Amino acid sequence: MKLLLIPAIVLLGVAAIARAAGPADLIRLYEEEILAHDLYVALGEKFPDVMPLQNIPRSESRHRDALAAVLKAEGIELPKPPEGRRFASDGLDELFAKWLADGAKSAVDACRAGVRLEDHDIADLRKARMDFPKHKEVLEQLETASGNHLRAFHRNLSARGGEYTAEALPAADFKAILDDANRGGCGCGSTCTKSKCGQGKGQAGKRRGNGWHGGR
Repeated sequence: MKLLLIPAIVLLGVAAIARAAGPADLIRLYEEEILAHDLYVALGEKFPDVMPLQNIPRSESRHRDALAAVLKAEGIELPKPPEGRRFASDGLDELFAKWLADGAKSAVDACRAGVRLEDHDIADLRKARMDFPKHKEVLEQLETASGNHLRAFHRNLSARGGEYTAEALPAADFKAILDDANRGGCGCGSTCTKSKCGQGKGQAGKRRGNGWHGGR
């Protein structure tokens, strides 16, 4: 029995090493914020009446800058996508194209694309908090901001008669985020008129199947 246990322990150790987070994971988080910005801008041009698409890109730019600072602190250079690609991380170009095509079908689909992106973004940020505890504070701020965005897109989706089932987050966690309206920041809702919307409490401006997880 002991002879059988030794190889098993070794295999478990190898698997743990294989799953260890590294620079590529932080680079991917950084590029996911670029993906969010570019997707919302593109869909916002097509659906100017969906206010989160008009306001949230400014917040995504700040999220990108916050993660750029994390990369710098880790001594990681900003990624340079290969020629002909938008992103350096595997699968993000394909994901951007898919979500853009899906979201461009209608205003309802555009709102659903926003909810889906924030669902996956929050799941990734939560994993990153565990993988990179040194940067827990900024990652928590980014998660709070993404929660605001998720609620804003979901309100707009529901108002248009659309639905969404959580893909990356557990259903209970997804519902908890929707129910938590006291995190600060207006979330760029459909009636928002603030010129600096998205800079509420917890925003990082101071500081992935259908989702991008499938591209890993």
